Amino acid sequence: MTPVLILTRPAPQAEAFAAEIAARWAGAVRIILSPLLRIIPEPVLADLAGVRGVIFTSGHGVAASGTTNLPRGLPAWCVGEKTAQLALEAGFDAIAGPGDATRLAEKIISRRPEGPLAHLRGYHTRGGIAEKLTAAAIPCVDVVAYDQVAQALSAEAFDALQGNAPVILPLFSPRTATILGEQGPFSAPVHLIVISTAVQGAAAAIGVKSLSVAAMPDADAMIGATLKRLGTVAERHM
Repeated sequence: MTPVLILTRPAPQAEAFAAEIAARWAGAVRIILSPLLRIIPEPVLADLAGVRGVIFTSGHGVAASGTTNLPRGLPAWCVGEKTAQLALEAGFDAIAGPGDATRLAEKIISRRPEGPLAHLRGYHTRGGIAEKLTAAAIPCVDVVAYDQVAQALSAEAFDALQGNAPVILPLFSPRTATILGEQGPFSAPVHLIVISTAVQGAAAAIGVKSLSVAAMPDADAMIGATLKRLGTVAERHM
């Protein structure tokens, strides 16, 4: 029975993840893209010309920076390597973080950069970076630059989750896990791959056959964990 891989990230990230899996997985797999979040830009009215650095906790924040008056060349504290690469391409002096918002805040506090900083983020977020930095005497402005609107599973994804074939389902955020759980229950054997223990907690309501936490909170570790689970599931269904 061919396993199903359902990808719920916003379309550009889901497509990139699917391409990585297709390039590295030699076996059979049916890949379904069913984004559970739609990114909607929000107008940024704040005057950011005076900030001394910017914080990006996703590629969406980097994209949103193009609609602001942020000077290019600023230090950009980025959640991970992929976001740092996008920030570099956008003209910032990118500094790659450890892969999650909590440890990014700790890194910034340890480096003591000159403020004020600006955190370009989505409406729904976790980590409280601006609050943590300000409490540590590093002024930081919280700037909501986009919204993440919940979406229903596609009919194809929903049918797969009610079928008999094993479903491998990577989850990258607590909110996506919550949105998915609200659309259950699911009768298919579901194998969750989560990026962090925070996502694991948010996914507690989803009935699963197995659950794996990525070794690191980044896309590369999620790809590795997904490939590993695909291999295990394929062996069981040979």
